[in-house]
Amino acid sequence: MEILKILTNTIKTCAGVIKWGVGLQESTRKQLVSDLQAICVNCDSAYDAILVRLVPVKNTFGDREKLAMELRAFAADSVTRSQFKPEYLCSQIDHLLAQLSSNLDPLKYSVDHRRVTELQQSLMQLGNFDGALLRSYDELARQLDQIATEIQMQSADSQERCMYAQHVVQEFEDDLTSSLVAVREAKAKLVGLI
Repeated sequence: MEILKILTNTIKTCAGVIKWGVGLQESTRKQLVSDLQAICVNCDSAYDAILVRLVPVKNTFGDREKLAMELRAFAADSVTRSQFKPEYLCSQIDHLLAQLSSNLDPLKYSVDHRRVTELQQSLMQLGNFDGALLRSYDELARQLDQIATEIQMQSADSQERCMYAQHVVQEFEDDLTSSLVAVREAKAKLVGLI
């Protein structure tokens, strides 16, 4: 998922910008690191919830009828959908952007001033992907619902559709897992900056 790569790249960019000037305005920098860690934790929790929700789907891969039911249940699960978008992500990003834009806020002067614009652009890109996250999830849900319909039609290729469902779920899970690893690595880098 391209959207999740944006998240990990943004966190890595932020960590790279923060590295400069360690020891300068230490309390301000600690707050920035804390804010970025909170973003990582929110994303981590949100994506873990999705991985947990995929378990019942994966447990039915061997049973065509149960698989179709679980695919539909996943597609219709509004609680899971709402968890996919990390809580407070947009407001956290907006807060950081406001601080970096203010000439009166010490945050702007606690990082390499030549890279403030880069940091702002990276955060803006992350802040703009709230809607894209939900669109990518909705596309997955629509795709799984369509596959469930094709499986339930009991046509000659319904077994192939079951294998395709397994492929789609596994690819989504792999993307999500690799993004979680990258977010956790970025969070670990942030820990070393304070």
